[in-house]
Amino acid sequence: MALKEKLIQNKKDNEEIKYEIAEYQSALSYQLGYSNTKIEEVDWSEFFDPFIKQYADLTLSLQNGTTDNPVMARKYVNAITSSVEAISDSITNISSNTEVWGEAMQKAGLMGGLDLMGTPISRVKALTILNEDLPGKTDVVAVDGNIENLAWEIYDETGYFVERLFINKLNALSETQDMFVSIPDTFQQNQALKQSIPEIFEVKEAGETQVLTGGVTEVYRKKKADGKLEIKTRDLDGNMVQDFYIIDKEIIGESLQFITEIDKITAGMLGAYESSDQVIAFNNNIISEVTNHYIKPGKALREKEQLKFQEDYKKWYLEKEIGKEFPLGTPRLKDQPQEQEEVVEEQVDEFAEFAEN
Repeated sequence: MALKEKLIQNKKDNEEIKYEIAEYQSALSYQLGYSNTKIEEVDWSEFFDPFIKQYADLTLSLQNGTTDNPVMARKYVNAITSSVEAISDSITNISSNTEVWGEAMQKAGLMGGLDLMGTPISRVKALTILNEDLPGKTDVVAVDGNIENLAWEIYDETGYFVERLFINKLNALSETQDMFVSIPDTFQQNQALKQSIPEIFEVKEAGETQVLTGGVTEVYRKKKADGKLEIKTRDLDGNMVQDFYIIDKEIIGESLQFITEIDKITAGMLGAYESSDQVIAFNNNIISEVTNHYIKPGKALREKEQLKFQEDYKKWYLEKEIGKEFPLGTPRLKDQPQEQEEVVEEQVDEFAEFAEN
């Protein structure tokens, strides 16, 4: 299966979990007589009892000088002692992820939301259970009986294994990143770009501030061969029509000011994160809709790939963040001349008046 098909399938699988959550929530009102416990809690006594005995035996042997390997014995005693702190830290780190998980799921696939394309289905299911959006069971295990290899294991409500999260890796990751990848939200930067270039993007006064109209200035409106505006007219109710001018995206894309501001946004994205995951998530979930170009998650982008991302962001911005057309003037009667023609007539009349004087 090609990369694109794999990513799209992964997205569909993750969206199925969103459906499971919605279905589960819908059923709650019909299950008021059932227990509301969504996650079976860890039996800490059962988990720690064997290690408490090991701790006591090793400590006694160290005190009596009967251990064969004092260095390893002390190391293991310290590991047992520190395991409590490691588990406590992991609970805190999981909690910090679940605090933002709900919003990430609500916006999944959109800017500011979960990366549906690249996030493994097991991670989405695990965090969904940890956030108590779906019922399940969590457990802490010492893999191979080694207290230094502690891990959380998550199961669904049927007992089916979902995912194992090694606690040392989870705690290390949480120092710089979340347990899941969110798609960067560049809405504010995209708006700021337009406001920073009033030579291209039309603004109007609104009190003491200037606001974007959604249109562009005269230079960036598409012209016909004779230099007049290319205008589309659409019918409205009541024998009225509305004229629209066409936005010339090609000229905007060639503007040095525009290219400079776009490069600022993409350079900020490429330099803002510990890895390339967020940029790849933005490409696969957002930009690919325009470019049909996908990037394998979990890799570092080389310079050539970073330059392509910047160029593709510009293509996406021109396609999605800038309209194709904009109303020219106000609605008019069908038999009333277009605004452009009125302007031309006014200019001719003014010239004739000037000539007579």
